[in-house]
Amino acid sequence: MAENVKQFTFGQKLWGHFILTRPQQLIWLDVFASIGFFAIIAQHAPRAHFIIFILCAVIADAGACTLNDLGDLESDRLSKEPSRGKRPLVTGVVSKSTARNQALILYAIGLAIAFYLDLYIFIFALMLILLSYQYSMGPLKMDGRPIISQLFWVGFGFIYYAAICAYLIRYENVAMTNIYNGLYFMMALILFMAVAETLAKDLRDLENDRAGGKITTPAYYGHKPAAVGAVVFSVFGLVFWAIPYFTVYDIIIFLQVLVIAIVIVWNVICFELCRSIFKKYTKDKARKLHKGFILTFTLILTLSFIVGVT
Repeated sequence: MAENVKQFTFGQKLWGHFILTRPQQLIWLDVFASIGFFAIIAQHAPRAHFIIFILCAVIADAGACTLNDLGDLESDRLSKEPSRGKRPLVTGVVSKSTARNQALILYAIGLAIAFYLDLYIFIFALMLILLSYQYSMGPLKMDGRPIISQLFWVGFGFIYYAAICAYLIRYENVAMTNIYNGLYFMMALILFMAVAETLAKDLRDLENDRAGGKITTPAYYGHKPAAVGAVVFSVFGLVFWAIPYFTVYDIIIFLQVLVIAIVIVWNVICFELCRSIFKKYTKDKARKLHKGFILTFTLILTLSFIVGVT
């Protein structure tokens, strides 16, 4: 008897391709990070032309997200989270070959836009694309290696910063002092997102990563050191982010109070969640920790944008 193959409508397939790009990540990471970096470095709101840069970042990252689903297929299939188990590649609504073609097309469009903007932006975009490919796929598959997965985001952050600076130098004539001051912001995000948030993400996926053969930092060292690392780097990252708002940037006291509030409130929440995970790992607590990092990161970028334009 022939095996029944589930049929999907055109609309379901189209939606599946859209979901592969992880639209929420494109918003909180690419859009918010781009305008946050722009404002904190240039010290004014982006002009309409900067939309082209954001479009470049969003499209290229959509390709990276699509490719990451290919690399995470086995882990997603084994995940107990409904959102992971219903990913388009897991359900079969999008085939692996089609997803791979989608990633390559999005990469190509992103590179074309980068080349249109500036040669240096193109070079940095190419570096980011090559790095993101190795993050999800072989031979390196950096997201499945202990420590390396965190170092990837450190390198990615600096290259992304260089791409934004290339745009600002080309189109805004930004003073080098502003670019140097922006490194405070860059270093804070590296500590907070590249290290702490990725540890939280890997804690969230610990069980299915182990089952799928991905040896992430928590999978290799255990959940206790990862929980400690997440809270320690969260504290250092937010403190590093807060310092310039009292030493470099001249801002009103209300915004300074908001900065202090974010540092204290999130780190208290982070500490409690990490302490709970340290005592007894649960996927639910790890999921809350990861989502908390994303929300706090979005607040950081939003406040930094406000500071930059006021």
